[in-house]
Amino acid sequence: MTSRTSTKVRSVDEPAAELWWFVRFHDGDVIEWCWRDSGAPPLDELAAIRTPRSSSRNRHIPVSAYSMTNAAVLHLESGLEHDLLRRLDRDPTIRRMVAQPLRLQWTGTEPASHTLDLLTVDDSGAVTVWDVRALDEQDDDFRAKSRVTRDACGIAGWRYEVFSGLDIIERMNLLWLHGFRRRPPWADRYEDAIRTMASAGKVTLAALFGADDGSEEVKPVVWHLLWAGDLCADMNAPWTPHTEVTLGSGVRHD
Repeated sequence: MTSRTSTKVRSVDEPAAELWWFVRFHDGDVIEWCWRDSGAPPLDELAAIRTPRSSSRNRHIPVSAYSMTNAAVLHLESGLEHDLLRRLDRDPTIRRMVAQPLRLQWTGTEPASHTLDLLTVDDSGAVTVWDVRALDEQDDDFRAKSRVTRDACGIAGWRYEVFSGLDIIERMNLLWLHGFRRRPPWADRYEDAIRTMASAGKVTLAALFGADDGSEEVKPVVWHLLWAGDLCADMNAPWTPHTEVTLGSGVRHD
């Protein structure tokens, strides 16, 4: 374990506070991480600092969710975190996610600690740390912790984001696409033709589905290509047979 050293952070509520980072690596114990002596922690070795569990005091229901990005299960604290994972899992720039990635602890007028909900690493190595909290649950205590966390992440050169949820239409569309995230084994027979139709300009879902040869195999391929980003449709509008589809850049190829 590294020797205890602190980082100075500034927040609206406190002129200065002493702050410490705690992390865990694969098959290891929770340790205090010293940025001054060791630099950034090795992100590929970072593991969840805790596993969320149900209890009489915990109003959230833990979720075990499979991530296509990680090709592994992540243990999340709530359905809201699962909503975030479903959105991020389609992002072409993200190469790794860690649930419950670290804990911050600080002193000051009100000593406190805070465990973050998710950490993402993109293909450039940039890190974003996420708090997941519905708007009606962002009380004064959360906002104070959020400010300290934002300051600490800024000093570390990491981004900090608060995810408060999705619009209901986007959420329903993501839930639907989530069922088609695995590439159908027969996709090779149809993908090129589907992309050719979409590359000619805007085409409707009905037109793409109409290219089916009676096997009922085209529809799941279209939905998978929408999940993967090879095809694009408006995620914030209800989908109908008349929904326009365009060729995308290709989010994720399995």
